[in-house]
Amino acid sequence: MTRRQIIIVAHDVVMTAVALLVSFFLRWGQVEFLARLDRIAVVCALTIPLAALAYWFAGLQRLPWRYVSTLDLTRIALAVTVPAIFLALADFVARGAVIVPRTVPVIYWLVQVALLAGPRVLYRAHRNRRRDRRAFKGAYRMPVLIAGVGDQAEQLVRRLRRDEISSLDPVGLLSPKERHLGDTIHGVPIIGGFGDLEETLRRLDERGRKPRRLVLTREVLESEGVDALVASARRLGLATVRVSEAMTQIGEGEAAVKLAPVAIDDLLGRSAREADLSAVRALAGGRRVLVTGAGGSIGSELCRQILDMGPKAMVLLDHSELALWSIAKELRARDPSAEIRQHLGSVCDARDLAGIFEEFRPELVFHAAALKHVDLVETHPVAAAATNTLGTREVARLAREVGAVCAVFISTDKAVDPVSVLGATKRAGELVFAAADRAGAATLAGAATVAGRAAGEPTRFLSVRFGNVLGSSGSVIPLFTEQLQAGGPITVTHPDVERYFMTISEAVTLVLMASAEGARSSEVSPVYVLDMGQPVRIVDLARRMIRLAGLEPEIDIEIVFTGLRPGERLREALESAGEELHPTAVPGVRSAASREVDPAALEERLGRLRAAVEAHDGPAVVAALQALVADYRPAEGPPALPSPAEGTESGGAKPARLRIVSG
Repeated sequence: MTRRQIIIVAHDVVMTAVALLVSFFLRWGQVEFLARLDRIAVVCALTIPLAALAYWFAGLQRLPWRYVSTLDLTRIALAVTVPAIFLALADFVARGAVIVPRTVPVIYWLVQVALLAGPRVLYRAHRNRRRDRRAFKGAYRMPVLIAGVGDQAEQLVRRLRRDEISSLDPVGLLSPKERHLGDTIHGVPIIGGFGDLEETLRRLDERGRKPRRLVLTREVLESEGVDALVASARRLGLATVRVSEAMTQIGEGEAAVKLAPVAIDDLLGRSAREADLSAVRALAGGRRVLVTGAGGSIGSELCRQILDMGPKAMVLLDHSELALWSIAKELRARDPSAEIRQHLGSVCDARDLAGIFEEFRPELVFHAAALKHVDLVETHPVAAAATNTLGTREVARLAREVGAVCAVFISTDKAVDPVSVLGATKRAGELVFAAADRAGAATLAGAATVAGRAAGEPTRFLSVRFGNVLGSSGSVIPLFTEQLQAGGPITVTHPDVERYFMTISEAVTLVLMASAEGARSSEVSPVYVLDMGQPVRIVDLARRMIRLAGLEPEIDIEIVFTGLRPGERLREALESAGEELHPTAVPGVRSAASREVDPAALEERLGRLRAAVEAHDGPAVVAALQALVADYRPAEGPPALPSPAEGTESGGAKPARLRIVSG
């Protein structure tokens, strides 16, 4: 036993004696206490050793006082309960003889907990105060204002108040509720509401404590009033930031709290999911992986996350020289020991694609290569069908020929009851993968299950369907950013158009988890659908981005409605009317069984599509897609835009600066 532990044991034993004496004194008073002192001494002599044993087994001597926590206080309370029960039993065994009055065990328990916990808590407070004085003496700390009064705000304040290497000094908190005003959290006052930021800054400036940053906590980022708060802060010249790491990591290690700028994806109200990637590591670890479209937004993120799973080797296929070079360079910098091969080519080149499969013989195939811009694809059906459908057919055929374990097709919500060429070609890709998986399952007829197919067994073919991803190339976020930098206007196709959104990282993580689930599932030809949350109106997204820039929509930046482009619709869905989604073992992923397709009829229709593509006949391609995808109904025309007089701003805001451009 160390010297420190001996001192702790001695302290606890002395406090036990004091607690016993105080308990009897409070119960009997001075006269009776002195008259019965001999009996009290006997009780103390029996109780103190028992209490010391209870403290020892509870490990109180091993708890450093400088780090005492609520969990330690719970252990103290439980340890004190043992001698308290002993005192209660002494009264019971005495059978009427007054040795230990019945109220003494209760008084003793309360006094003993206070005497054991109190010095520990005071010592920790003293050490923290002394450390803070030493750590921050003579050092400049940037004043920051924290928005929010929830658990994350409490953890952040506590960390910043005791973090020796942090350069941030919390000078106040903002609360959305007036009842919190005047309260304090770890000595930091709640000094204002979200609506009176300007007055709060003025008061802090008068005290010489004007903040340089406004730190938004998670609860605020997910609240409805965050847009106005961010806009107000930017207008007042106060930079808005958020904690860049999960709060579970803030209290760990020696790293300082890191802040990051608030981005548009922080304001969409999507909470981060906890991801168990053990199944993904088991699927991709030590295997040869091929990613088509590796230079694209989804493909490149697939490469990054797959690399973290420890694959044996990776082949990156893309038709863009710059995109392919960039992602290969990034992956090699992340892991110089990884075997990364890059191949400049297209899934439309059947001979070149066959050479890749034959040489590399991938065990996992992630097919992300696609043409994806609705308006461009609508006017180029030949190129779209060649890439999105016939290229997918070649990938599926070659994956089966080389005996890949699993092939995954990246689909889109536009494939649901498609009205565009893009949706039809991607839906046709789903049908191709569904037919390939059903054909493989048919070869296992009579087997108890097809879960966890081993080497030599048919390849699993899966489709994963999701909506828009934030920040992908050609999406609205980069477009709106460019338009904001140019001073506006922001162009939106229609005031009622809405889309599902998800971050690229979250979408790809769920794709990988769905792939691991599908590879071991007994379900035949599944289509996995990602939970995209609630759809977001694009015009609301535009307004949020304008406010994030410290400007006001319709006042500083104009919003222009241009009308839906060919092939677009107001709203997307994640499942068709004939599909029934059911949950899977992966949170955030649901599954729909694909409808059966006659393989012979499918091949015949694919042949017609191939002939139309080879003839470079656009109308014939569209006709072949209508025969191939039964629910493909080309849109007849976009919905009319509302007149400017009707207004489009929800909540009664002025629409005067909105301009509608037809066509």
